[in-house]
Amino acid sequence: MDFPDRLWEWYGQDEYKRILAVCLAIPALDFLAATAEVQRYSIPSCPACETWSEKMLPVNEVLEVAGKALPMDVRAALEKVWQLSNDLSEAAFHCGNQHMFIHEEWQPLRDAAAHALDLLGAKALAPHLDELTLDCRNIILGRKPN
Repeated sequence: MDFPDRLWEWYGQDEYKRILAVCLAIPALDFLAATAEVQRYSIPSCPACETWSEKMLPVNEVLEVAGKALPMDVRAALEKVWQLSNDLSEAAFHCGNQHMFIHEEWQPLRDAAAHALDLLGAKALAPHLDELTLDCRNIILGRKPN
């Protein structure tokens, strides 16, 4: 079963927290897979702080919320991204360093993030991502879906 099919299965099972975690991780992984130049110009303030909170923590959130329910290959790919994120040296991941993304330690993380995106079927999910994110967030918060 492809991962997008698994996600729709979760939707039918009302597993909205899992779906939301995946939906928030996909754009985070897109950023982590991007070139150094794209990364640098996508972060307006402290690149280390914003990358950690907005781009790396969502990967961990998927592992915490959906870990055992994820296919083993998807879980392993996300775990690798999370591990590589945590293994970045201070030279590669430093507050206030607008050029940190050009450090060579970022390339394995980019490659791992791209692989995770492929396994998640991010391209197939892209047309539905915004609506799924909004619907799941609204349901979790007790709001009626649109």
